[in-house]
Amino acid sequence: MRAGLPLVVASLFVSACTDSEDGTAEPQGGSDTPSVTSGPSATTSSPADGNGSSLADLDPCTLLDTSDVHRYGNHKEAEHRTVGTARACVWFPLRESGSEKIPTIATLIRENAGADDVNDIGQGVQRTQANGRDIAQAAGPGTCVIAIGVTATSRVDVQVTGIEADDACTVANELAVIVEPTVPRG
Repeated sequence: MRAGLPLVVASLFVSACTDSEDGTAEPQGGSDTPSVTSGPSATTSSPADGNGSSLADLDPCTLLDTSDVHRYGNHKEAEHRTVGTARACVWFPLRESGSEKIPTIATLIRENAGADDVNDIGQGVQRTQANGRDIAQAAGPGTCVIAIGVTATSRVDVQVTGIEADDACTVANELAVIVEPTVPRG
């Protein structure tokens, strides 16, 4: 049942982006700004069907439509990137001034780390199950990641950076609700 995910994600994870969770940040082996391995992508097709596709065949730039991303401000064209071992799609904000709070949004496909492998990035890791999947959220200064489990050793992340952690988690939650049905089941 898809309806259970928005309630669980919204109620558990929005409250999880507070400073009440103790934890020690652990680097994930990369920075907030991923290294480019290929250039911009014009891919703005509709999301893939999560019920029959393979994670290996999934393009991270098809998990969100341009309209989904533009709800949070104007963004540049989607760019394919590699972040560590993850295949990623990143939408960088178009800012008219340095004071605008427009998030950087990314979807990442991790074929060698499951939702249980999400690292604490400063505010603890919140874990739950929703819609038959393992879900994890990690928040830290200016960032929030929601991991949607595919198998014990694979996941799809929705990452939001460049705004306050609470706001980043709100955006990541809203986008995770859109992405989750497109993610294959393991």
